[in-house]
Amino acid sequence: MIAEYAPYLGAAAAVGAAAVTWAARLAATARTTDTAPFTEPEPGVRYLRCDMPRCAHMTRPHHPHGDGAWVCSHCGDTKGGAL
Repeated sequence: MIAEYAPYLGAAAAVGAAAVTWAARLAATARTTDTAPFTEPEPGVRYLRCDMPRCAHMTRPHHPHGDGAWVCSHCGDTKGGAL
């Protein structure tokens, strides 16, 4: 008699697991209401890709430095300018 209901119990367990997963994803605690604060960039700053490994090749703020060169505010590497 139990063998007759085994497929139905398996299907009910699968549907129940899917319902719990779906409810957990839509839970209010999963949503963040806090957003990152916006800060105005400094005047004259450009966000350029830094080619130094210590900056992980990420886009960082660069400050102008004579002859069209730009200095990374994170590592101090100079980029561009007259050679």
